[in-house]
Amino acid sequence: MGKITKGKALMRNLCIALCLLCALAVLPGKAHSDPVGLTLVTQSFAPLQFAKDNEPAGYVADFLLEALKRVNNDGRPVHVEAFEFLPWKRAMLMAETQPNTLFFSLSRTPEREDKFIWLGEVSPYGQYLYQLKRQPPIQTAGLKDLLKQDYRIGVQRGSSQHSYFQELGVRDASTLVHMTSYQQGIDMLYLGRIDLLPLTGFLSKGTVCARGHDGTQLQPVVYIKELAKPLWAVFSKGTDPELVAAVQEEMKNLREEGFWEQRFNHHVGLWQEIACDAVAITEPEMVSAD
Repeated sequence: MGKITKGKALMRNLCIALCLLCALAVLPGKAHSDPVGLTLVTQSFAPLQFAKDNEPAGYVADFLLEALKRVNNDGRPVHVEAFEFLPWKRAMLMAETQPNTLFFSLSRTPEREDKFIWLGEVSPYGQYLYQLKRQPPIQTAGLKDLLKQDYRIGVQRGSSQHSYFQELGVRDASTLVHMTSYQQGIDMLYLGRIDLLPLTGFLSKGTVCARGHDGTQLQPVVYIKELAKPLWAVFSKGTDPELVAAVQEEMKNLREEGFWEQRFNHHVGLWQEIACDAVAITEPEMVSAD
């Protein structure tokens, strides 16, 4: 009887050990069983990211949402709790202070380097300072020379342009005219409240048309070479490193598959066509109203 009892005890202990091994085997995946809720924040900047029929659209929005979808499908539960379009400074503040926040599209600068977890590039970005063709031509030998002249330049407070112009010693409020958004800046340019406005080169005409203005009036004055850097997506500090790595991997895969390029060509082409076609129809009315 004693031998039989010992045998049963041995079997029981073996079963317990096997159960413990099974539990340990699934422990690494346990952290993935509860979905990670993310908040996506950005400023509306078509055709990169914008709202269409109350849904996010644009080539950067498509790119990042597809990356998150693939991460989720690969067994790491993640879902978008909110997708918010906010003023630039408020969006950046959320990314600096709120956990599990995905923020885009921003320039990577030394001042911002330690504030975020840098995911990857999401868009090219090269800017010119533009004036209107109907205004007297601005003559300049370059950006530094231009900043010494008596022109009003629209800048978004907290933007990379604002910081860069201040680094060059320009702090006069009459030279750097603050605006809350680039859309407001476009209106200010066409209303004559500023003389120059920084806009992304390949998007400038469509962006202006979308505000109801004549995009053919834009005249590039100087290229801001120092700010010709790609735009990035970032996670807020404290985001799970494994989640960060997973999203980076899917972003890399999507680029290699041509997904980013396809969405870029689609949205940029559509944006330029639709925006400026609409203005071509309404422009006579708008001109007469002025």
